[in-house]
Formats: sequence, C-alpha cells, structure tokens
Amino acid sequence: MEAKTLEKKFYKHKISNLLNVQKIVTIHYQELEKNYVSKDEKHDFWEINYADKKDALIVKENGSTLLKQGEMIFIKPNQTHRLECVGEEANIFIISFECRSESMRFFNDKKYRVPDEFRYLLQSIMSEARETFVLPDFDPDLNKLILRDNPNLGGEQVLKNQLELLLIYMLRQANNQNAQQEFFVSKITSSNDLQDEIVCYLSSKLYDTLSLDELCEKLHYGKTHLCSFFKQKTGASIYHTYLKLKIDEAKKLIRRKYSFTDIANKLFFDSVAHFSYVFKKHTGMTPREYKASIK
Repeated sequence: MEAKTLEKKFYKHKISNLLNVQKIVTIHYQELEKNYVSKDEKHDFWEINYADKKDALIVKENGSTLLKQGEMIFIKPNQTHRLECVGEEANIFIISFECRSESMRFFNDKKYRVPDEFRYLLQSIMSEARETFVLPDFDPDLNKLILRDNPNLGGEQVLKNQLELLLIYMLRQANNQNAQQEFFVSKITSSNDLQDEIVCYLSSKLYDTLSLDELCEKLHYGKTHLCSFFKQKTGASIYHTYLKLKIDEAKKLIRRKYSFTDIANKLFFDSVAHFSYVFKKHTGMTPREYKASIK
C-alpha cells in the first residue's frame, strides 16, 4: 500500500519595499580644481553629493551648506543648487536617481557623516558603474548614462540594489537601528587591514619609486604572500594599484598647470612617453586630452 503524501500548506510572504529606486540618471566622480564653481541646475529627481576628499560648498536656493570630507548631502527634486570648491581641490561623488517612495521624504535637505562601515557601498556603486556604463573622467554636463558594449552582467540591477541598501542603512542609523552585518571596511587612512596598510605605503611613495622588498620588510610578510593576498582582496596587483595612484596624483598636477615633463619627473616615470602610455592605459585618454577635457 502506497504511503499517503501529506499536503503541507505554505504561506507566501509578500515583500514590503521600504523604498524603490526606479531609475538612475547620472553617476559622477569629479576631481575638481580649486575655486571650481558649477552652473546652477534644477531637476525633477534626487541627487546625492558625497565629499570624498577635502570640503565643498553646496549652494541651494535656501542657503549654502559646507560639505566636509566624509559627509553626504541630499538634494531633493526641483531644488536649484550648485557645487563650489572652497579654496582647495576636492573630489566629489555624485549620483542622481528617481525614487518616488514616501520614505525619501526623510532625506529632504539632510546632511550626514557617512559611517565608516557604510562607505564601502559608495565605493562599490562607483566601481560597478564604471564596469556598466561609459563614464567620462570629467563631464559636469553629463545628462545621460550610456551602457558599455560589454557591461557587467546585471550591473544595472546591482547598482539599484546597492543604492537602495545604502539608503536603508542610513534610515536605520537615523532610527538607531544597527545593521546586524559584518562589513569589509575600506577606510584606507584609519584602517588596520593589511590591504589598506599596503595602499597607505604606496601612497607615501608617489614621488618616489616602489620597492616590493622594502614594503615586505616594513610589513613583515613574504613577497609571494603579500602580492597574492592583495590581489585576492582588491582584484588588482600591488604594482597596478601603485600606478593608478600615481595617475590620480598626475591628474591633480595637471589641474595645477604643471607641464607633462615636470609631472613625469616628479612622479619618477622613465620618460614623458612612458608617463603618457601609463596615463592612457589607466584613463582611456592621453594627458593632453585630459587637460583639454577639464578646461
């Protein structure tokens, strides 16, 4: 006699969405020269400005707000605003998006210091965006995102999810609810993580040459272990990261009107031709093209 199959009744829980990002409009990472002033703009979607390096001034119709390094400000739809550098060069991350969820009202004109454990989400959003869309190195007039020929699989959905996650965690913090999760923190200057110590060392050698032997001696690790560990944690080699940091510094020197010869010498490139080759490999444009793009 066959055993009778018990029919267990299941109840499907409908997911409640606290907020839903419908569209992403623009994504910028702008390395601005000192005393930069953007045009006034106004649009029918949200915008987040995050000061990644140095301070900036956000000027809105109801007054101006100093955005200090590590702080984020929300600009609500249909609010006239502009961005100004307050003397020094600043790096600003900007993302604009459409979200009509009622929960977004909480962020009206809000400014927050982004908790260290949440900053990795901003970095993840920027990294995912670069692999999904064609992002110009500097274009304050950017008004449309263009997909890469071979974008990250599911990249648009990942961006949406990461942005929603960041907003939810900010809401939780405001309501004193801690996110019960372990985070990989990417705070370079204040972190004790080995990969961040390596980046700190690389940053101290931008106007010098890199010796892996000296790095290993300083951190008390073997060369093979250190290189494979860093690659596993960051997805890039130590030397590739070192060159990227040099190119980031070179872009700053270009904005300060240094000649390409002076920059190549200061940053210890073998020649101006070598500097131009590395610059184009990392940015997709020559130093001359980059200089023209920021005028």
